[in-house]
Amino acid sequence: MLDLTSTFTYTVIPKLSLHAYLKASTINSSDRQLLAGPASVFMNNNFITHSAIDNVCLGDKFDLPLGVDASVKVDYKPVKKLADTHGFISKVHHENVRHEIHVKNLKSTDVIVYIYDQVPLSSDETIKIKVIQPDLRIREQSPNCTVLLNDDNNIEWKCVLAAHGGCRLPLEYSMEWPNDKRIEFKQT
Repeated sequence: MLDLTSTFTYTVIPKLSLHAYLKASTINSSDRQLLAGPASVFMNNNFITHSAIDNVCLGDKFDLPLGVDASVKVDYKPVKKLADTHGFISKVHHENVRHEIHVKNLKSTDVIVYIYDQVPLSSDETIKIKVIQPDLRIREQSPNCTVLLNDDNNIEWKCVLAAHGGCRLPLEYSMEWPNDKRIEFKQT
């Protein structure tokens, strides 16, 4: 048995699942190397889950996925689309897409939540995609929430939710393409 201190974060990808997944990030501060294999995880003397770890050297950081935590609620508001066509000679199709993510912390302690949502990525320069909301020029959206567009073209929010608090995360983007083009969306 090892008594290790962990940092807990939640990951939410509401387009795929309305659950918040808890992860423990831990540094091996013991005087032993941890060997790969199954692990039983206890928190405050309560059994949490079975998990598995890889080899962990002294001082190395490792992550343990701990599964779904029902005390962080997620709601993904439906998509609202507004489409129209502009131009007389070279017509351009324009579409605005908007939805909102609500995350609520039902715990009596603050939690850190990472929320990811996908923005389309064009492989054709005639198809233009622009994020309208959130304003990506402003990294800190509020005192407890930051946002960025990561390398995978996903909007990534990092929010510190106060005990029994919540947040609303709007996402709006516009797409514009020539009317004679047909577009197709693929999820990867």
